[in-house]
Amino acid sequence: MRNRKKLRSINWGIFIVAVLTAVITASRTMFELTEPIITDLGDGEQSRLEFRWGFIHNFILAAIIIISCLLATAWKRLFPYNMPIMIILLGIAYILFFLTFTVGWVGIQGMLGFIVAFLFGIFLMIVYSISDLIQRRKTDIKG
Repeated sequence: MRNRKKLRSINWGIFIVAVLTAVITASRTMFELTEPIITDLGDGEQSRLEFRWGFIHNFILAAIIIISCLLATAWKRLFPYNMPIMIILLGIAYILFFLTFTVGWVGIQGMLGFIVAFLFGIFLMIVYSISDLIQRRKTDIKG
């Protein structure tokens, strides 16, 4: 790709926005879960803060570590696809955070965050692939 510097700044900008969004939504949710519940319906404490750790948490953490190590070793070779993969890893970490520290329906927020990060990462990969294909075709026609 010709505009490596431009793509690098786009990638980092998108990643910073994704990280800030994840931090803001997670901290806002945690704050809301610490507020006292004033309801007579009986399901008020269904979503709550609670630490849990089990096999699925170990599996997700191992996947994050393995993918992160592989990504770190091939960071420059994967450009510009390295940052979409990193965004997907951010989504996996987001769901791990919600699975670990919350119980109840609020866990859906973690799943939704992962789905958004995954779809956005895939979308960026498709856009970069199409852009690269168009650029190669222009080079082949000129060459």
